[in-house]
Amino acid sequence: MPVNDWFTNAERWFEANVVGAPELATFGLGMLGVLVLALLAVAFSLVRSLLKSLRNEAGARAARNDKSPGYRILVARPTGQRAGRAWKWLLSSLESYVPEFSFGAPLKVFRTGSIRGGVETRAVQRARRRLQTADADMLVWADRTGRKEDGFVVHGLSRGGGLTPAEARLFTLTLPGRMSDLEGQMQRVAAYFLARELQPALANPQSFRPEKMKTLSNALSDILEDTPALPLPLRSRIEADFCASLVHIAEQSGDIEALEQVIMLRRIHLDDIKNDQDASRAVQAHMDLGRALLAKATKQFDRKTVEAAIGHLSKVIEALQADPTIKRAQAASDAMYKAQNLIETRKRFAVNFGA
Repeated sequence: MPVNDWFTNAERWFEANVVGAPELATFGLGMLGVLVLALLAVAFSLVRSLLKSLRNEAGARAARNDKSPGYRILVARPTGQRAGRAWKWLLSSLESYVPEFSFGAPLKVFRTGSIRGGVETRAVQRARRRLQTADADMLVWADRTGRKEDGFVVHGLSRGGGLTPAEARLFTLTLPGRMSDLEGQMQRVAAYFLARELQPALANPQSFRPEKMKTLSNALSDILEDTPALPLPLRSRIEADFCASLVHIAEQSGDIEALEQVIMLRRIHLDDIKNDQDASRAVQAHMDLGRALLAKATKQFDRKTVEAAIGHLSKVIEALQADPTIKRAQAASDAMYKAQNLIETRKRFAVNFGA
């Protein structure tokens, strides 16, 4: 049949001109080589990922098995430009200065692999799993995105305050990206904020004896004086903590000079408050200023000073009354009072009427 003849002729031509062609054999050999290389690359990538996972697991378990007293911090290798140098800087900051801000508490730092993704859900979940495996007090990871003022972003999970790994607080600390801007006191700056996350009570100076807070306030004073290029957001936070600790000390010692310093710093901050987007810092500034003025009036009574203190503290009360958490606490307190009042009423009714 014509169709069968056509297929027969096509098959003969294919066998004679294509199958036996050297070019096709070379092409097939080349493709086979490419396939082998691709398989080797995939296998190498899988082995590398496996080794990395095993190394991270081993590092986390080493932290868990370490029974030495004190805090344990897991530090992941940063991602981005010059990650190795940034990692050394971060490790040195923790090891050298965190004990200074945790009142000499022992500290041990463990290294672990990078955690990519910043504070994306998957990255945070991976960090929580690693924190749980290590049973550490804190896990820190970082991204170095460039040389800008906010080019070195440090993230972390802290179990400070007795939290479980699932409850660990997520935090972010933004530092300058240029390594030359991280010299001098900047290691102490980073260490202070990490110690503050590790030990949340540092945010409340009243939790400590004045003599302990004196050490902290001296360190913060050095930072504020010796770091003129400190980014404004970091300076504002350190200044607020410095003033709160200094007020606590001065209330006990009656140091008028210290109180005057707090009054000056807090008034400067309140004068520039329109440029501050964080309302909580304004509340803290009014609180510090009111307490400092009241402490000063206690030592050197002046009616205007007391009235000024009352004015600042009234603004704190007004701000807190509008806070949803405070409102919920007040509602719960009112409900509890009604419940207790109902029980007392029932008791009186039972006594009076024998019910």
